[in-house]
Amino acid sequence: MLCTYFQKKASLVVMASVAALACRGPESPAPVAPAAAQAVATYYVGTTATTSPDGQQAYGPARTIAVRRTVDPAGGRIEELVVHPGEVFVTVLRRRPGDAAVFDADDQTHSFTGTVSFTGPEWAWTAWTYDLAMSDGSGTLKGSGRAGPGSLDTDKLFVAPDGQQRARIREHLEEVDEPTYTRTRAELSPAP
Repeated sequence: MLCTYFQKKASLVVMASVAALACRGPESPAPVAPAAAQAVATYYVGTTATTSPDGQQAYGPARTIAVRRTVDPAGGRIEELVVHPGEVFVTVLRRRPGDAAVFDADDQTHSFTGTVSFTGPEWAWTAWTYDLAMSDGSGTLKGSGRAGPGSLDTDKLFVAPDGQQRARIREHLEEVDEPTYTRTRAELSPAP
C-alpha cells in the first residue's frame, strides 16, 4: 500500500525534525546554548501527513506520532524514539568531527543513512536541512524544517531512484510534558 510505504519512510526521518529543537523549549523563545553538557530529554506529540508531491492528494489520513528526543551535547549525539501507531523507531544523529552543524543520521535497523545540517546557535538550532538515502535503494528524502516557540514543522520529498518525486511528507510537532507523551505513546503502541 502506497500510503503505508511512505508513512514508514516518514517515520525514519522525524528525528531530523525534532532534533532541530535540541535545547529549546516554549519558555525560552530566544535560542540559548545549554549551560551544562548533560543529556536532556524533551517530548513532542503531533501529526505526520503524506501526500502527492504537489500536496493535492492525501495518501491516507494524517497520523499522530509521539517523540522522545534525548540530546547529549557532551557526547555529540541526539537520539530519537519515534512512536507511530503500532510501530516504534529509534534514530541516532552523531555530530561529525570538526563540523559542529552537521550530523550523520542512522536508525536502529540501518534502513537509511545521510546527514542533517543545522543553522542557528549551537545546540539551539532554528532551522535544518537533511539529505537521506534509503539503504534498500528505494529513493531519497530531502527536505527542511523550522523551529518555532514550542513547535516545529517539516516539509520533505521522497524521490525515487529515477528522479521522480513520489510523495511529500509534512510533520507538525508540539512540545509536551512527559505524562502527555507517555499517555500518547501508550495509545499509539499498546503493550501486548
